[in-house]
Amino acid sequence: MNGGPSRTFPIGTRLRHAREASQLSLAEVAERSGLSKGFISRVERDETSPSVVSLIALCDAIGLTMEMLFKEPRITLIRTSDRPQAVMPGEAVSDTLLTAPHEDRITVIETIAAPGGSGGEALYSIASDCEVCYVLEGEVELRIDSHSLLLATGDAVTFDAQAPHTWRNTSLSSEARLVWIIAPALADPLSYAQVPAPGTEKRLKP
Repeated sequence: MNGGPSRTFPIGTRLRHAREASQLSLAEVAERSGLSKGFISRVERDETSPSVVSLIALCDAIGLTMEMLFKEPRITLIRTSDRPQAVMPGEAVSDTLLTAPHEDRITVIETIAAPGGSGGEALYSIASDCEVCYVLEGEVELRIDSHSLLLATGDAVTFDAQAPHTWRNTSLSSEARLVWIIAPALADPLSYAQVPAPGTEKRLKP
């Protein structure tokens, strides 16, 4: 059909994903929009371009705003050579940020720990909800409260970020590589609050 909006990406795919996410059938969308199932199916396969009126009717039927339909995805590329240095608790470790410093949905940090390197003797907690520790290389002991877990290459643990925890590379001859996934994102992943006193927990800034 002529007169439809110009597109730089397939509108149909977004409409189909939105419809499926809302658990709506083609018949239900057809009934709500007043458009035929066949026409909607062709639109979803990007075989035809809907008019503005038809597109508005489809979005209303699915519960998708026009703003969301045409919203560009947020994409941030971090080259290896451009990774900013993150500052996490630790001794004999190097931390680099895999996500952008301003990313507000999730924080991902890669840690390279020298032999015997660790998150420090003092337990610390992070001002977020969920934390994942994924071991890329080596063996790591992860302490969470009174629990102690020995993690090997490929192991991953998900836990409450605010639970007091620390970790260490158990090898005295090999490096360990870890990835930390924290959600929601840290407000300032490039710095953290220092330990206020020996033996007390340290907590990353919210």
